[in-house]
Amino acid sequence: MKKRILVFNGHARATYRWGLFGEIIKRLLENPDNEVFYMDCNGSISTPCGFNAKKHVGYCYYCNRPCIKILKHINFDEKHILKMKKQPAQKFSDLSDIQSAIDFNYDGYNYGLGPVSTVMTLTRDYAFDVKKWQKYIKKFFQTEFTVFKNLDFFHSLYNFDEIHTFNGRVPVMYPCVEFARKNNLKYVVYEVGSKVNKLRIIENSVPHDFYNLKNEIKYLWEKNAPDREELAEKWFVERRKGMFQAFDSFTKDQQKDLLPAGFDNAKENFAYFNSSIDEVMAFDSWKHPFAKTENEIIRAMLERYKNDENKRFYLRVHPNLTRAKKKNTTQMRELYELKNEYKNLILIEPDAKIDTYALIEACDKVLVSYSTVGAEATYWGKAAILAGKAPYEDYNTTYQANSLEEFFEYIETKDLEPKPKESAYPYAYYCETFGDECRYYTTDSRKNGSFLGMKLASR
Repeated sequence: MKKRILVFNGHARATYRWGLFGEIIKRLLENPDNEVFYMDCNGSISTPCGFNAKKHVGYCYYCNRPCIKILKHINFDEKHILKMKKQPAQKFSDLSDIQSAIDFNYDGYNYGLGPVSTVMTLTRDYAFDVKKWQKYIKKFFQTEFTVFKNLDFFHSLYNFDEIHTFNGRVPVMYPCVEFARKNNLKYVVYEVGSKVNKLRIIENSVPHDFYNLKNEIKYLWEKNAPDREELAEKWFVERRKGMFQAFDSFTKDQQKDLLPAGFDNAKENFAYFNSSIDEVMAFDSWKHPFAKTENEIIRAMLERYKNDENKRFYLRVHPNLTRAKKKNTTQMRELYELKNEYKNLILIEPDAKIDTYALIEACDKVLVSYSTVGAEATYWGKAAILAGKAPYEDYNTTYQANSLEEFFEYIETKDLEPKPKESAYPYAYYCETFGDECRYYTTDSRKNGSFLGMKLASR
């Protein structure tokens, strides 16, 4: 008996997502033991599916049409295209706060995680106003209801063995993961890999799971490829040069060797590289081990040393928070409050031209709670302290602080030696190589490509 696999691409308004969709479908069809089905949105979702916030008809058209074109291009059996049907509107109870929204359940399924994490992305705010966004979140719940009901209907007809979907977080795709979990089905989530022409395939987990990420790093490193050290170093060097990898570099527009005005080498200088709290706040696996957020860590640090005139703290706000700055989000408001309250803090704006790597070299120590810069600092010969959690934490890449007291001890330790740069290799090697080379989808950018000779381009 053949293995029955349902594929649902969900939100696909980007060229690389069409290409990866074609890649995954084609690979599944290669196996004669697979019977592959595609669930087609078919315009059945009358509420926002993900980032199509205003439900524009044109957006829907250019999201769904390429997937159908790809299926026709490979002569996919039309009988295996399952067209979703609209579902009646549901009434959902009010939400009191973010946690209650994340935990929201309906019909035995969790509805909250996908919508809440998506709203955090849309607002760039880890503590957005739930009452203000309640109506919108309920629209996401309706989207999920539509997907859940269609999944239930088609599963009752075909009894699937596996469900495959893209990313698994956005409300239109999240039901695939939750449905599979609750019905004891294998699920596979696919995403872009370390390069735009690579496919990342994750079984029974999702890209944003911290522990799955650590397992992937461990697996790749322990394969002991002969060129793993060389490729790890390549990643560090290219990243410092601001070269395009799977995504645009955040540092490519910074001014080389530029330091903050008035930088004083005579003082004890610390560089703190923060992260986008909204990217991790919704997921339990990423929760900070001894604080609510890294802003609490930063405040405690500044408070402890506020009367130490010899210590100066440079907070490099992650460039990814430029939009958060414009939106005046909770994270940015908190950071500006710290700037106004503590004289020992120099806040470097997310869109500032200050050179990240010049700052690493100029400061005595590098401090992080999640940031990749912890591993980079170690590679470039600087002592780095991790007050939080990061994917490289199992390799003694940084000084791991498991409490505020331990964090302060590392800050106060004189002549703290950098960890060996080789300890950062496993993480860098993963970042450089993860994912499988695509066999049918070819591209050198995120906007253009081809699938088995058919040109793909976003509109």
